[in-house]
Amino acid sequence: MHRTPLHRPRVALALRRRPRLRSALVVIFAVACGAGVAATVHQADTARAAWGEATEVLVARRDLDAGDPVDGDTTRLVAHPGPLVPPGALTELPDGGRVAEAVYAGEVLRAERLAPGGVSAVAARLPSGTRAVAVPVEAGTTPPVAVGDRVDVLVALAAEAASDGPPGFALATDVVVVAVTEVAVTLAMPRDAAPRLAVAFGQGAVTLALVGR
Repeated sequence: MHRTPLHRPRVALALRRRPRLRSALVVIFAVACGAGVAATVHQADTARAAWGEATEVLVARRDLDAGDPVDGDTTRLVAHPGPLVPPGALTELPDGGRVAEAVYAGEVLRAERLAPGGVSAVAARLPSGTRAVAVPVEAGTTPPVAVGDRVDVLVALAAEAASDGPPGFALATDVVVVAVTEVAVTLAMPRDAAPRLAVAFGQGAVTLALVGR
């Protein structure tokens, strides 16, 4: 037989008639709650000790391309547990900083990913050991290119300049485009090829060939 409706009033009546029992139960309940809170706090302290103190580091707000500035619009400070902070992580905005290579949204900014302080966007895009050289745009011969594309630099020689040699050759291959305007495409030429490209302008026609991925 179901006695729950009669059982509950009897318990309540018994507690009213025995104030000491009621007080004891209240104390027991309070102690149990306190123990639960203490255990939770202890677990939190243990986890905090395991992860170490949090450190605020610069994180990219969005995907950044080489040459993009590192400032309040492109980055923000985010607290990271100590063990998760990579070596060289930036904890403050660098003066005139730019990224030298692509950085993805949410990625921690590291010193090794930055270009030297104060350089222009084009200079920041130059890989080590290269020189920026502008190649004039020739209508109908220069393919449409964008910053970050790779091209081959081809030289077509006049007959008198070619003599008995080949009429054309590849001066440099797989060269990175670092700037594009209506009149010129600027390339990150290998250091030893940059002077030869300057000479090639006077001896023949320089053409760019877009390299596929």
